[in-house]
Amino acid sequence: MFTWRIIKRNATRDLLQIHLKTASDNLLVLVLNHWPSRSGGTFESEPYRIMVAENLAYWTERIYEERGKDTSIILMGDFNDNPYDRSIDNYLMGVRNKQEVLNARNHKYHNLMYNFLGQGIGTYVYGSEQGVIDQFLVSKAIASNSPIYPFKVDSVDILAYPEMVKGDYKKPIRFGRPSSASSFDLDGFSDHLPIELILKEKT
Repeated sequence: MFTWRIIKRNATRDLLQIHLKTASDNLLVLVLNHWPSRSGGTFESEPYRIMVAENLAYWTERIYEERGKDTSIILMGDFNDNPYDRSIDNYLMGVRNKQEVLNARNHKYHNLMYNFLGQGIGTYVYGSEQGVIDQFLVSKAIASNSPIYPFKVDSVDILAYPEMVKGDYKKPIRFGRPSSASSFDLDGFSDHLPIELILKEKT
């Protein structure tokens, strides 16, 4: 397990890298993310998320150098940007088209959350806007579904059980802070909906 320190003028969260070995001795690398928030304005705060995207892209290149170009990598977490935003699309190179990932000479990632856009569900709701800011992005070795690689995507989902959401926009019911009586909801969960990725290991 490793953490990557992200340095900017104001404190931000480190990235967490975890290496998992399966019983079949296959390596799976997970990188957990919680990127800088949009507080202060989406565009005003965007440079901070672009900065983290550049750091993440750099460090994943180091993973490939150390572990090989066919390493199975999953980038996951709260990116505070949608799949089509510049930090994800232009700088991290997380793309919608899987074939683009397979054909790329440099390393790109297949963003598994594009299919949820415009489907009446998001992981986060601000006003009447549903955002898909919690995401899974997978490397070529996982996206390809080729028998030469150990893992393949079985399913990906946003978990929105009825007791977790409210209103026409399916806004997550937030637990809130116990110290604030006005926002505290004992029946709440989080202001984000959880996402789920199921991988299958090929035998």
